[in-house]
Amino acid sequence: MSRNRYRNSIGLPVIVAVLIVCAALLLAALSVVVNKNRLTALAEQQRLMDQQMKLLNFEIASLERKIDQHLDGARVMPMLEAKGTLLQKINPDANVIIHLKPIKAAKTVAQTEVSSQP
Repeated sequence: MSRNRYRNSIGLPVIVAVLIVCAALLLAALSVVVNKNRLTALAEQQRLMDQQMKLLNFEIASLERKIDQHLDGARVMPMLEAKGTLLQKINPDANVIIHLKPIKAAKTVAQTEVSSQP
């Protein structure tokens, strides 16, 4: 009696090699997808940060405008005069804003320092 034998030209080493190649390709594709998802998440975070920065910059600009409106010269000067301060308006034509009177004690200290040096 003759037996039918299964004669396959593909052996076990070839099947193992094909499975390893398929697994490597699958892992490579999976890593590409994971990296793209990570980059997409980072881009979304950056977009949100940019949006928050724009909102904060808008808030800062509006607060600066509000401060400028409250601290204009027409409103501040009467308050300063009522408090009795010695502040005066700045003359735009003046070369020097602050005029300091020389102190007599400062001159004597300067003269003693110069004379005491060898």
